[in-house]
Amino acid sequence: MGSLKAFIHDENLNIFKRRLADPDLTEERRSLLTRLLALEEARDIHSEEDVRLEATMGTARGE
Repeated sequence: MGSLKAFIHDENLNIFKRRLADPDLTEERRSLLTRLLALEEARDIHSEEDVRLEATMGTARGE
């Protein structure tokens, strides 16, 4: 996972999906959670981490 940001991202995805599975969810709440899930999925945390890691590795090698 690598970082706190990635952990929080993954946990947010899990929470939104779990809440969306509730059969007693109101349509208004379902709509809100669906938008929040889409926004969180659009955040590409893992790619950001890979770019930072590659930059750090390159710096460590003197590139």
